[in-house]
Amino acid sequence: MGCNTIQENTAKVLKEVKEAKTIAKDMVDKVDKVTDTTAKIASETNSYCDAVLSKPTQTNKSKANPKVLSDMDRRAKQILIDIFDNEADSILNKSLTSIVEKVNNSLALIEDADKPKDIKVLAALKARKHAILLTLNNKEAVNWLRFVPNEMVFTKKFLAESHIRERLHNLIVPRVPITFEPGNDNHLCELEKMNGLYKGTVRKAKWIKLMGRRRPDQTHAYAIISLASVDFANILIRDRMFICRTKVRPKKQKQEPIQCMKCHQWGHFALECPSETDVCGNCGDAHCTSHCQNKGKTHCITCKDDTHASWNRNCLEFIRRCQILDERNLENAMPYFPTEYDWSLTVRPDRIPMEDKFPTKYAVNAIPLGGGKSQGPSVGQQQRGKKCSTGGKVGKDAHINLNHILINQVREEGKLQDEDEYWHMERLSQGKELDYSDWNTPHNIPGW
Repeated sequence: MGCNTIQENTAKVLKEVKEAKTIAKDMVDKVDKVTDTTAKIASETNSYCDAVLSKPTQTNKSKANPKVLSDMDRRAKQILIDIFDNEADSILNKSLTSIVEKVNNSLALIEDADKPKDIKVLAALKARKHAILLTLNNKEAVNWLRFVPNEMVFTKKFLAESHIRERLHNLIVPRVPITFEPGNDNHLCELEKMNGLYKGTVRKAKWIKLMGRRRPDQTHAYAIISLASVDFANILIRDRMFICRTKVRPKKQKQEPIQCMKCHQWGHFALECPSETDVCGNCGDAHCTSHCQNKGKTHCITCKDDTHASWNRNCLEFIRRCQILDERNLENAMPYFPTEYDWSLTVRPDRIPMEDKFPTKYAVNAIPLGGGKSQGPSVGQQQRGKKCSTGGKVGKDAHINLNHILINQVREEGKLQDEDEYWHMERLSQGKELDYSDWNTPHNIPGW
């Protein structure tokens, strides 16, 4: 019995020791995990100063307009294909469904390891000047297709003489010295170096006005510079740019209402104009604008006004149509090209009305609100209980506030101060009695 009891007790002790080892091992593993987590937290945790100075990693688009975000996402899925060969007419004469099928068949024949899965074209649109706008199913497909080797394989299978047009971002640059040559590649490279741009960012540049229409003494002109990078375009708009050692402030080229150069009406081009005769944009007569001989005559076709020409940008009809276009195209009211950055999604604020900028309740109480004669004494006169009318007196020790002096008449713009008004204010400022017996005697005015 003693041996059996000892064996049973030994077996129990061994079992408990084994369980204790298992528990100890689990505790060691948990302690190691806690140590690793603590070290990771200590290495990744920043101070309060670093947290304040650090830039947010995620963008906050809660305040952005949903339509702007939708348009931005839609454009990221689009590519524009220019067609130059003899098959352009045969392709463009086909239906949109046939064009989409041909493009999808060409994409299916491309063999590439990095090719996105299920890449396909969802819609197509025929553009002007032998071009087709394609909408793909995702952004990755567009980025893959824009890669030069993939583009060459795709265009060879779709149409031999076609290529994907690059999306350019145009900037209107004011006060560019005329020594700048837009067609000179060396000038474009110098422009990139002066502004810290990558090589090839500036694709092209051109003058807005023809060189033959410049004044003999003109030294600066407006130019349009096209950039391939939207980020660099926004940076130049935000931080200004240097061109020919001159610092200028470029602006984004906005979409403007279409105006016909033949009849000067809105909504169509000259090639589609239904009018049979030309209409002058300067004088409004029935001849071409370039052949106009009436230099002293101006007439606007759209608003029927003789104070400006039809091409004048201060025309009320042109301004109204620009406002309508800004309401339809929200990006027109944005100073930057919309991107993933929050600061590029800001909208230009509207002009504050004068009533909101200068409320009437904060106006000086002595100035007549309607521009006419004031009604009754001012607030300061009522508080002092004194009068400034005929026969009134003002004590020498009384405090005179010239802002409370009534102005019975409002001077017109450019009119000098009246002698009587000057004499009235001079006497009040010196605390003297207002004696109106010599009101019309200028020789009694002090210092006259």
